[in-house]
Amino acid sequence: MDRDQARTDYRRILVGVVRHHQALDRHITGAAMARVARRLGLRVKGGIIEAGDDEMALVSDLAVYGRVAGSTRAIDRYARAVSGALDAFDQELVGALSRSWFSIVRFTARHPVAGWYVDDLLLERTRLWLMNDGLEQSGREGMSLGTRLFEAGGFVLSTGAAAPVTDAWMETLGDDLWTRRKPGPLNDAEVITLYRLTMALGLVARHRSALEGPV
Repeated sequence: MDRDQARTDYRRILVGVVRHHQALDRHITGAAMARVARRLGLRVKGGIIEAGDDEMALVSDLAVYGRVAGSTRAIDRYARAVSGALDAFDQELVGALSRSWFSIVRFTARHPVAGWYVDDLLLERTRLWLMNDGLEQSGREGMSLGTRLFEAGGFVLSTGAAAPVTDAWMETLGDDLWTRRKPGPLNDAEVITLYRLTMALGLVARHRSALEGPV
């Protein structure tokens, strides 16, 4: 696969993710979003969440992919609602989003075609091909990032929210979420801990894409 083909495939996936995330909004109530926001320590006044766009990306991530606001996940309700109404590409994409996981990746080397090679530190998977327009430019070797990932088209992609993993992050987090846990993706409670700490340290970020315009 050459760079043009890789980027064409990546953009098709990205457009699909944006489209499905927009459709998913109908499966998430304002009350659910407020419940997630409160769990993250954000202020909710009169049903309005007092947060910036980056903080809202964290709220949306948990509202869509977590069980923080209820017993079922919005992504699973959406998948059931559109089952049978999608073409093969979108059916596969929604399935990939449903199987997404939250982990910490380390950037190890630039991919010779596009994007980066990353290691999933919690699942102990190495040399995953991460595609992301913004991170292709801003990523650096040795950088670590906490984010929700999914696999599609031979790539690993982020669903949107990100938590930069810095020395201060690791020092503050200590053993509670790192050395004492068993291998595997982060669960909702751990993601909440990570996001709250990320906001406290002023490290909130999103994986902005070309579809969102310049940073």
